[in-house]
Amino acid sequence: MQTKVILSEEEKITIGNTNFFSVKREIISKITNLLGEIGNNKMLNKSWKNILINEQEKTFEPKISKGENYLGLPYLILDFPKKFEDENQFAVRSFFWWGNYLATFLLISGKDLEKFLPVILSNYSMLIDKEIFVSLNHDRWIHSIDSDYFSLIKNISSDEFETMIKKSGYLKLATILPLEKIENAGDYFIKQHLFFQKIAT
Repeated sequence: MQTKVILSEEEKITIGNTNFFSVKREIISKITNLLGEIGNNKMLNKSWKNILINEQEKTFEPKISKGENYLGLPYLILDFPKKFEDENQFAVRSFFWWGNYLATFLLISGKDLEKFLPVILSNYSMLIDKEIFVSLNHDRWIHSIDSDYFSLIKNISSDEFETMIKKSGYLKLATILPLEKIENAGDYFIKQHLFFQKIAT
């Protein structure tokens, strides 16, 4: 039985670094506040209500979630607007993933997919003009944007795109903002909301 704790030099330095946790709390607080501002943005709220007509008010109530272990790392999520009714879903998810990136996801399934997919297909040229990713996976809750789970839309044809979405039963689009550009996060999240609104109308 081993009774010793053997640490590398890096681990020894890290275990004595209490300042890290106060810095982390400050970062999480700042990003939480930013997500709160996005979720309470009156302009976005009004424009989403014009697109998602007759939805319940709770659809437009922002929800911020956080955790410490998405693939081993802390994260923050803003869902706004949000509708999760079994297979009938419509949500925009703003995502911060420690050590990786910020991202915005548009998720649509069920009756909303039937309604919005023809509109989005008619705006396909807008999708291939930007660095927009589409989920390739059967699991719509994967947020790791890599080649195993997502593809750039500009790398596939509109027919392939349509076939893939209809086969999977959901649409999940994604964009990324690198962490080195985090000072632009507010503008980024708002612009992504506006872009998703544009392709859905």
